[in-house]
Amino acid sequence: MEPNQKKNYILLMVGFVGVVLILMYVFSLRTQLQEVRANQRNYEEKIESLSSIQNTDALKVNREFLERFFTYQTTSERYENIKPFMTDQGYKATHPSGTELPNSEQSVKSSIVGLKPFEFLSSKTEAEFFNEFKLTTEFNGVANTETVIVKTSLIYIKDIDWKVDDVEFVGNLTGRTES
Repeated sequence: MEPNQKKNYILLMVGFVGVVLILMYVFSLRTQLQEVRANQRNYEEKIESLSSIQNTDALKVNREFLERFFTYQTTSERYENIKPFMTDQGYKATHPSGTELPNSEQSVKSSIVGLKPFEFLSSKTEAEFFNEFKLTTEFNGVANTETVIVKTSLIYIKDIDWKVDDVEFVGNLTGRTES
């Protein structure tokens, strides 16, 4: 073999080995990229399931609690209907003046319409809502409707569900025209 042919042969072999190494590297990168994408999809699904399931569950419990708390025929019915949604602390927070339940069978009726909950997540196990709605209360045949804001704090109790842990009457919205 001539030295020029030998040189070309060596360059060709080095080039071939270089191309093989580059191809192996590209396939390795492609495999790693596929693994990263699969992991990313997996993590996105886990994050979505955690946040959407728990958030919608908290929202559902919040809505159900408010409907039962503010829609009642008697005060004793009111407190009986909300028990399943409450922690002990939350249940006590609903009592007038925070002490004992009213034991009245007077003609008091209440209902809500137009509930708009605004959610603030403190963590995966804590959620707070500012709830705006129109509350109609009828006492001894006289009805009154006003727009109110109520803050509810919920906690997630493992193996049980979301529970209302605190209820706070924020106030009435004034200066709005009722339609």
